[in-house]
Amino acid sequence: MLWRHLCLVRAWSAAGLLTCSLSLLGSTAWGEPEEAPPQDRTETVKVLDARKAGDLTVDVRGHGQDKVRMTLRNTSAKRLNVLLPPGLVASNFAAQAGGRGGGGFQSMGLGTPTNRPGAFGQFRDGADSAGFHSIPATAGPDMNAVTIPAGTTVELSLPAVCLNFGLPTPTIRDKFHLMDVDDYSADVRVRKALRGLADLGTSHGVAQATMWNVCNSVPFDVMAAQAGKTINPREVELAARFVQAVDSSGATDRVDPAYLTEGRVFVTLQTDGASAKDAERIGADLDGKHVLGLPVRVAERGELPRALGPAVHLIVSLAGNQAGETRGRVTVTRAHLGEGVWEPLGKTTFADGSNLSVLDGAGLARALDHAMAVAFVSVKPLKKGAGSTTLRIDNKLPFTLANVVVRAGDSAGAPIVPLKGLGVGPARGTTAAIEAPTATVERVEINGL
Repeated sequence: MLWRHLCLVRAWSAAGLLTCSLSLLGSTAWGEPEEAPPQDRTETVKVLDARKAGDLTVDVRGHGQDKVRMTLRNTSAKRLNVLLPPGLVASNFAAQAGGRGGGGFQSMGLGTPTNRPGAFGQFRDGADSAGFHSIPATAGPDMNAVTIPAGTTVELSLPAVCLNFGLPTPTIRDKFHLMDVDDYSADVRVRKALRGLADLGTSHGVAQATMWNVCNSVPFDVMAAQAGKTINPREVELAARFVQAVDSSGATDRVDPAYLTEGRVFVTLQTDGASAKDAERIGADLDGKHVLGLPVRVAERGELPRALGPAVHLIVSLAGNQAGETRGRVTVTRAHLGEGVWEPLGKTTFADGSNLSVLDGAGLARALDHAMAVAFVSVKPLKKGAGSTTLRIDNKLPFTLANVVVRAGDSAGAPIVPLKGLGVGPARGTTAAIEAPTATVERVEINGL
């Protein structure tokens, strides 16, 4: 009897222990998760807001005529994802107040943290850039953000353009005050131009020519005549086109990207005899399709297109062959800003597997896209390392290259690699790394700026 009662007591005690254990498990494993420690949380903040809140100290100093050095220290108890939005200015108050005669040193308009050398701005993805992600290029984090753990310091070198023509170039001894362009200038054109350049992306030369004109009224023809290492004549023309876009965008605080892309690529189709009807059909279908990332405008045979800015004209001669292919010869001319004169740029050819009678506008656009990329953009291995290759990319087009798509090898089945946000101005080059031993050009994308 005693043994039976003892067993019951033991059973109930075990049940109580089990209930207690389940209760404890429920409070940890099945209940709401405990809040992460402050140092493990990440908060996304704008750099000026974080500085105002006391979570971030910001030190900005001179670093030559095309860069500034920024030091960010996270003084909070949490990890910060610090956004550097388009339109930031490293301001020297004396230059801001007095312009060219105000003394001191240059104020600087800022690009983004991961800009490649020679580029400026964050480069929005174009409509044609999706789907090219077979293998990665060597790339950094988000273009306009930097993550800083609690209690740590990060140093950045940011591309920058001078905003006070004629003032001395800032050095590491010169300290700036970081501010938004809206607080830097009351001039709507200055605000719109700097924010548009930083948002849309371009080459450093185009950005610099733009801001010297908008901020300091330096004429474009003067800049073109004195062009050198900082800017070249083709970049001056692109800057002039962008300023037209700024002045044509009315009271809005943003530049319409469509203004920069329209009227930049013209195509005239030529065939003989029975093929004339095919050319007419293909031309009607081609109008509005994209070549070089820009919309095509089909021009009538024998008529020169009217270009409002830097543009290219592709005169395409189409012919079929006995193998059922379509072959094309392309004569390319270019127009300068405001001159209305077309001059030779070069020639290229292409072959398409479709018969001329079934070739459509999209097929021709793809063929022209590839032919133009191969003819006017060169990609060569510069240096090979363990697991990656540094490429040299040179641009012979009269536009800034936003993106270049390459094949990681010589074969048609080699994987595709997108190189984004390059910002290679006309008659300029840059470098980019890929995780492959070699590469060939597949296509390029232009944003019109």
